[in-house]
Amino acid sequence: MSGGAHLSLRTRAAVAAAAAMLLALVGCGVGASPQVDVSAPQLAGSSAHYCDTLERDLPTEVADMWRRHVTTQGVAAAWGAPPIVLRCGVTDAKGMGPAVRCDVMRGVGWYSEDIGDGYRFTTIGRATPVELTVPDAYAPESDAAVDVAKAIKRAIPLHHPCV
Repeated sequence: MSGGAHLSLRTRAAVAAAAAMLLALVGCGVGASPQVDVSAPQLAGSSAHYCDTLERDLPTEVADMWRRHVTTQGVAAAWGAPPIVLRCGVTDAKGMGPAVRCDVMRGVGWYSEDIGDGYRFTTIGRATPVELTVPDAYAPESDAAVDVAKAIKRAIPLHHPCV
């Protein structure tokens, strides 16, 4: 054996353990997290412009969770696991109408609905609607809406305020 060309069994085991630990740590990082599949529509015109602007302005952290990569045809974003999901230009809100309660958080009006395992918040009065789905794991779920409100307020014009 010359100059370390051959490593002892103990040294090889230590190197393998260190490499496995490094891979595990890297695997927990944001860049290595699996992508989140999100269904969001492809938009055109002013809605596409507003949503593109919003996407560039969104925070890197929501509810103390880092942003994740998403796969979608439209504008969407996700943070954490389970994912907090934002979709722009779409709403699946049930029961939303002119007489619903509107909660204003940091200048953005929201309709909120309990969806069983979390809450869905949908903007009210914006030129293009934005939807934010927040799992119960992030209670109080409204904190996530507060975290994205500044970007929404800057990117998407107000058509009418909450009443």
